[in-house]
Amino acid sequence: MSTTGTDGTEVTAPNGHWAGTGMPEPPRTAGGVTLCGGCRALGACRLGVERERLDEGGVARFELSCPRSHEGGPDVAHGGWTAAVLDDCLGHLPLLHGVMSVTAELTVSFVKPVPVERPLELRVWADRREGSRWYIAGEMTLAPGGAVLARACGIWVTRDRSHYARHAKWLAGQVEDGEGQ
Repeated sequence: MSTTGTDGTEVTAPNGHWAGTGMPEPPRTAGGVTLCGGCRALGACRLGVERERLDEGGVARFELSCPRSHEGGPDVAHGGWTAAVLDDCLGHLPLLHGVMSVTAELTVSFVKPVPVERPLELRVWADRREGSRWYIAGEMTLAPGGAVLARACGIWVTRDRSHYARHAKWLAGQVEDGEGQ
């Protein structure tokens, strides 16, 4: 199944399932970028990720650039954009291995200001896995020179299809009770 995004690129949603859950495979752009719920309608990653792939060594590689709409200071990315794109891309590593997961912890080191509208590369790898926990790290560099701009590490926890239904039920209880348990 495929659709066309607002930028004219084809977005594919394979008929397969991922994470062994019966959930449909998430839609991907022509560049292989998995689209989150917020980006599906647009048909492109709003964070500026243009390509993603898993190499033969199990390392995820991303090509991206910070859109001008995420500028924080003159010609540099807002730190929130840097943290968000690192969270998103590090979280795609389990997904590229067919595993659904959610962020449990994220630490970001801002090494140098990230320029807007310049080619960037992000390399992401798993340091280790322990049960349902993935310990993931990544490094953002300026392309093509390779200057390190930011690093991140964190923990992602494997979840099944019922994760979001459990959350919706919990949230409904919070609204009904008025208690923040």
